[in-house]
Amino acid sequence: METEEKKKFKFKLPKFSRKAKLVFLVTFFIGVLLTFATYAWFSASLNVKVKFFDVKVSTETGLFISLDGINFSDSVDISHDTIITDLKRLYPNHTNQWANTGLWSVSSNGIPNPNSDKFAMYNGSMGKYTDKARKGIRFVNTTLIPEDKASDWNQYVAFDIFLKNVSGSPKKDNLYIGRTTYIDFDDTADDETREKMQDIFNTMRMGIVKIGETDLKADVNTIQNLKCNGGCMSVIYEPNSLSHNEESIKAASDLGISLSDNTYVPTYGVIAEGAYLDHKSGFINSGVSLDTEHFALQHTIFESDFSKPIFQIPNGITKCRVYVWIEGQDVDALEVHSEGAPVALNLDLEKDLAGYEGL
Repeated sequence: METEEKKKFKFKLPKFSRKAKLVFLVTFFIGVLLTFATYAWFSASLNVKVKFFDVKVSTETGLFISLDGINFSDSVDISHDTIITDLKRLYPNHTNQWANTGLWSVSSNGIPNPNSDKFAMYNGSMGKYTDKARKGIRFVNTTLIPEDKASDWNQYVAFDIFLKNVSGSPKKDNLYIGRTTYIDFDDTADDETREKMQDIFNTMRMGIVKIGETDLKADVNTIQNLKCNGGCMSVIYEPNSLSHNEESIKAASDLGISLSDNTYVPTYGVIAEGAYLDHKSGFINSGVSLDTEHFALQHTIFESDFSKPIFQIPNGITKCRVYVWIEGQDVDALEVHSEGAPVALNLDLEKDLAGYEGL
């Protein structure tokens, strides 16, 4: 069952010490089904019949949100219909992604360069050599997932959002990930399922790209088609970064990887396509040198970083992109069987009025 504290997070805004913050909440529930998994790059399926909740924003100091860059309000819903079906007329060239057949493990280090407005997301497939000399040794093949058009059938969820800041700040304000951001079980999940599926929370990620910005008088074509112009930035949030349960620790030990609870273990995400890669080279303390052509350290932020701004946004309209995925290179990805459970995700963005400071 959810704690009373988390129930408060859903329905009551926390008290903030920073001046005049706004809060933008993205809350939706997913069911995760794990089947025939493999250590790193395990298979996982998402029940896409989500329970819909309003996405709320405090308009106290002038922040509004939209999924199409046209209709701004104090709330939006995140679902297959709202980010795919309903945008066919109002935002026909969007490239939002949904997972009708379920979330499957992918890997990303965010945007590859400041001119990229999308995460480079890689699919991984695990195999074993069958020849006598290498029989049983595991390898991974990695493939870049195309994201040039909208899809109902991808392996992760991604969607554009537009933030309208009308606070009148003469300079840019700061945007933060808020402390009510979390990934957890819905209160309908029983204790046995929670125990079996704990690893899923230790591998999940949320990501945000800041793409571009324009003034409040811009036309809809300009707003929807904002580009990087060398200024795109991305962040990856890693919840439960210190949590490793007994199954993860044992599976890692069997592969010669040292792992203990309450310890941060870096993730080396995929950065390039490749075939027959030594999958252990992407894990610290595995005894295998890192393959720097195909893997690189995934720079993530944790709850301790929430006091630091992730981006700055002007008095105007800012286009961003949000990602939710299961990180296949996370050390906690392992073999597990489960009938699934509903999962709650909450993304909280806060804005201050730093643009007025010093005036």
